[in-house]
Amino acid sequence: MKIKVVMDSDCLVKLTKGGAKEAVVRAMEVHIPEVVKKETVDEGKERGYQDSLVIEENINNKGLRVVKHREKGTMTFPAVKGEAEVLSLYLNGGYDAVASDDRRFLKRLEAGNIPFLTPTACVIYLYRIGSIEKSDFVNILEKMRPFISSEEYMMSKFYLEGKP
Repeated sequence: MKIKVVMDSDCLVKLTKGGAKEAVVRAMEVHIPEVVKKETVDEGKERGYQDSLVIEENINNKGLRVVKHREKGTMTFPAVKGEAEVLSLYLNGGYDAVASDDRRFLKRLEAGNIPFLTPTACVIYLYRIGSIEKSDFVNILEKMRPFISSEEYMMSKFYLEGKP
């Protein structure tokens, strides 16, 4: 059974830049709120970002599912619009985790005991379940390196090398 995640723009773009998005959408059920589609596809195309076309293709072939934002219940903490929609979907949609790489948002998720994945954690998951080979893991990690924190990069390298 696939894990079900709701993903924000930051994570989606970094996975796309790293070349991991295709494997992630095959291995996980990935949902994005409409605001994430707007940020990554609509605004991205206006700015000429190549990633936006790749993300749009995944939406069109149902690899990424755009979910209408339905606010129910109360937020556990204040959040900006994109974060608020991601969090609202998580709280109301039966998801296993939130996928993000926004440090401030991740700290808030952690404080609220909400499970989350970073882009590198998504790649580690792919490797652990056998969706990608070690060489793919290394290649993806190197492509993502300019876009992730040095801490994330080093933790992923340590994981790959079997260090605790």
